Amino acid sequence: MTDDATYIPERDHAHLSAAVPCGTCKTFIESERLDAAALPDNVTCTACGDETPLAFDAHVTLADAGAAALDGCPRCGYHTLCIQKDLNARFGVLLVTVSFGALLFSGLSIPKMLIGLVALAIVDWLLLRAIVKRVLICYRCKAQYRGFRPGARCRPFDLATWEAHDDALTSR
Repeated sequence: MTDDATYIPERDHAHLSAAVPCGTCKTFIESERLDAAALPDNVTCTACGDETPLAFDAHVTLADAGAAALDGCPRCGYHTLCIQKDLNARFGVLLVTVSFGALLFSGLSIPKMLIGLVALAIVDWLLLRAIVKRVLICYRCKAQYRGFRPGARCRPFDLATWEAHDDALTSR
């Protein structure tokens, strides 16, 4: 998945950044324009002032041309990150709902509506592949990392894993 033949840098953000939850108040701390050669050891929460440690040195390897590959979460140390499209989920649901509603009230027959839905799905897939960037998200703490190359243990989003960690957080 992450060898040079399949890595497409254009699909990632141009600059390294991170959004990690504060260890105390759970407010997300934004760190923009990180330098791959000098990643921070901690970040300070703007809401409560506490410092949250980050272990980038244990999870980042520098590849050729200075590309930073992230394999595991520097915030909580969890071993697997998910690869997702960096798109607002509410916007995606709204877009699908509006498209389906437009087709539904267009007066088309069912077969023509299905053809329209398939055509919209293909256009959507092509646009997502060409335009929308990737983000790496930690299953456990939900920290978000942009611009990092996915490491060997990064996987496409898995709903069962996501829900298992959500359940573990809410049962505490």
